[in-house]
Amino acid sequence: MQKSGAEMTERPTVYQVPADEQDVRELEQLVAQIEIGFNRKDAAVLDGRFTADAVLVVPDGTVLHGWDDLFTYHTARLAGPIKDWTTRVNVLAVLPLRPDIAVVHLRQDTSTPQETFSNRGTIVAVKKDNSWWISAMHNTNVA
Repeated sequence: MQKSGAEMTERPTVYQVPADEQDVRELEQLVAQIEIGFNRKDAAVLDGRFTADAVLVVPDGTVLHGWDDLFTYHTARLAGPIKDWTTRVNVLAVLPLRPDIAVVHLRQDTSTPQETFSNRGTIVAVKKDNSWWISAMHNTNVA
């Protein structure tokens, strides 16, 4: 009889810690581009390091598939409802799965003319041709 997940006593570990210092610096720079693009209202910079087939879940739960959809979404948002907002994005942790794949946890603190709020996010980053790219990202509001 096969044991259920709750009964398993040995579970695999998947994260390769500690993270390589150079990779951490490069991933922090990747995340910094999100902040720079947001604050400049420049979707090309904001979305510049997303893969062509990236998947993004935005705070309201909308799922965007592919760079074209992501760029169209951010172009409209940055010129419209969030044009007066600013944000600060900080990497909380880099957890490598393999030398070319890492999970990045982040915090985003955003100010609007009316309020300040925080989001938490998770990025799946992949290294292709010695450059890090965002293949998936989830961003959710913190209550």
